[in-house]
Amino acid sequence: MAPRSKNARFGFIQAEDKRDYFISVLNSLSSISSGKYREYSYIDKRTNKTYKSLNFWSKALPMLNEFYSKFYNGKVKIVPSDLSLLTPLALARLCEQDGSRGSTKGLYLCTDGFTHADVERLTQYLIDRYNIKCSIHKAGKNYRIYILVKSVEKIKNIILPYMHPSMTYKLGI
Repeated sequence: MAPRSKNARFGFIQAEDKRDYFISVLNSLSSISSGKYREYSYIDKRTNKTYKSLNFWSKALPMLNEFYSKFYNGKVKIVPSDLSLLTPLALARLCEQDGSRGSTKGLYLCTDGFTHADVERLTQYLIDRYNIKCSIHKAGKNYRIYILVKSVEKIKNIILPYMHPSMTYKLGI
């Protein structure tokens, strides 16, 4: 929720080196945002390195309240009960934001902010709806979805038409 507002707003942050992707998201949401964004630097306390980021906020709008109530319980992010919202386009956005290949040939979805129960539901939905073979891996105190190597081609075929070209590296392309 926006400070001093009864309406929700959408915020988006991206590393400066992903500027093309960031601008495409900003442009796609031009009807609910001012089109302005902010550039800033911050120091990562874990590495003591300085990074540059870009961010923007949408306007605080009544139409965003419905999304807020589906994706948040108070101020805690949740997996919505209606998983049919996870369309191929939404799955592409999830991979663009939270996908990671690392040293593996499979694909991780970094679902670190969700409860184990939410990650289980999301994993089962990917299996049932898209026939994607995946499992849950523990990452510290958090849980991530691991898409097995044998399903990476399948998820590529589902989401590639919706992905921004600068983010396809997350699929090993």
